[in-house]
Amino acid sequence: MATSGLEVRLRTGREGAEATRVARALNEVVWALRDIDKVHLLHTTRATWVMADMHRTDQDLILRLEPRRVPAARDPQDMMVAVDALVRGAATLAEQPVVPDMFAPKTVTRLGDLAVPKGGIQSVTLATYNGSVNSESLLSDPVRENAAAAVRPFEVSYGSVSGTLSGVREARGRSVHVTVRDALGRRAIDGLVPESMTEELRYAWRHRVSLAGKVRRNARGQVIRIDVDRLELLPDGNAGRPSTDDLLGIGSDWLDGLTVDDFLREARDA
Repeated sequence: MATSGLEVRLRTGREGAEATRVARALNEVVWALRDIDKVHLLHTTRATWVMADMHRTDQDLILRLEPRRVPAARDPQDMMVAVDALVRGAATLAEQPVVPDMFAPKTVTRLGDLAVPKGGIQSVTLATYNGSVNSESLLSDPVRENAAAAVRPFEVSYGSVSGTLSGVREARGRSVHVTVRDALGRRAIDGLVPESMTEELRYAWRHRVSLAGKVRRNARGQVIRIDVDRLELLPDGNAGRPSTDDLLGIGSDWLDGLTVDDFLREARDA
């Protein structure tokens, strides 16, 4: 059944939860949805999440979020991709210390923080729903521990990453934080760029780039951050890339004048 919204279930206990803590938890959930949506689609109308319902059942405060309906702006079901990915990612973090599909390191950190009991909130559960609840994930101690491990550098080496430069924000000191959207790996990577490269960043924003520098990986081998010392703009789309015919023609002499199909057919029969 297709997802129509996200349910956030806060176990509060008898004394209730602090209002500021509830607001902060809800805010982190919304930002996590936005993080994921930016990995899903770079250029689009972002969803505005509104309170579809709020009620209490025993010791649980149940909040339901749905995107505000804006006719012709975007298919509502496409906005649900982030909801499904968030709940699925929480389930992944309950089992292993990895950056889940469509997550950025900061999204992992958000879920890790939500898994810490504080301010009268004992636990947080995320669930998809369409009338009734579909799949759900409890943000438990394993989520907190695995989230911390997933964004902890384990191996550092010089290397490069490529993707679309989708976020630029100032950092303390003489560096700039960037986010690289890796469409192939379906996740985002953090980057730290020297202030001296600010002008290059200006032209590279929302374009495909190759970044070289000190690459930090977690224990599972996933790149979580790169300290950049070189930036190169890559062709957007298919511009500047060789055609399939060009690639197949590179080794034409190796085929003794046969077409690729004929060569493969003879190789199979050999």
